[in-house]
Amino acid sequence: MDDTALESLVRDDIGGRALASVLAHADRGDGTVTYDAVSDAVDAETWGRLLRTGVLVPADDVFVVDDPPAVRDALADAGIEVGTATAQPAPTTDESAWRPVDKLAGAGALTLVAGYQVPAIKAAIVGPMDVVLGPLAGVLPFPLLVVVLATAVALVSTGFRRRFLDEDGMDAQREQMQRIREKLSTAKQRGDDAAVERLTERQQELMRDQLGTMKNNLRPIVWSMLITVPVFLWLSWFVMNPAGAIVTAAPVIPIADRIIWSARLVGPMQVWMVWYFVSSLASNLFVKRTASRLFDQTPA
Repeated sequence: MDDTALESLVRDDIGGRALASVLAHADRGDGTVTYDAVSDAVDAETWGRLLRTGVLVPADDVFVVDDPPAVRDALADAGIEVGTATAQPAPTTDESAWRPVDKLAGAGALTLVAGYQVPAIKAAIVGPMDVVLGPLAGVLPFPLLVVVLATAVALVSTGFRRRFLDEDGMDAQREQMQRIREKLSTAKQRGDDAAVERLTERQQELMRDQLGTMKNNLRPIVWSMLITVPVFLWLSWFVMNPAGAIVTAAPVIPIADRIIWSARLVGPMQVWMVWYFVSSLASNLFVKRTASRLFDQTPA
């Protein structure tokens, strides 16, 4: 790059501003630039001038600024400030999203989970639950009762997830992280240490943002547990409670013939638990797909 040509370029108002825009774009990314990326600020004639003066040099299918420090100094001497516009920010998750009521729900969820080990807590939960679900159990066959409860839990869980999570934001965050990885790989192959350092810092920022997102993902889980745990505790009590009289034979299982609902299959896993988990998986899949079709349709 000829210093005289560079000085002539920055003394020209249009050329100087175009060069500042190109350098700012390169600084924001991996050190490369294309005409399409800056065409809103640089016209085709000025772009050609940047190429002829050697300020921009080709690197495969992109271009790089030949000597960024020298260009920056020349722009500073000419009184032209390099643009500082930032790239599209990644969606961040403020930890303050956990409101006091969310923390209270978390404490409640932990208390409910303790019911698996503390008989007093379990008794306090299944009593009211039996008042609500007992009549339903007297009407529905047990397999269908499990399916109904699993579907109800799936509806509630999906509602909480849609209420608390920004699915589009998380997708955008993942896409931006992927772009950063690709640019970082390109910069390393090109040997551009400045771009590698800049992109590494950006990658670390995105990783911190993703950590915040992971914390926020616990919110719908906590609220869902306020429904899921009592239902599961009641079912376990109902199966083992003599008053429930759950003695109906389970459907034929290829490896176990006919067995009762409370029979153990593997370790602590009982037949009714397996049926509940299968029903939950199917219900969650159905509810999520249905909700997506109903609420995520793009207007024509």
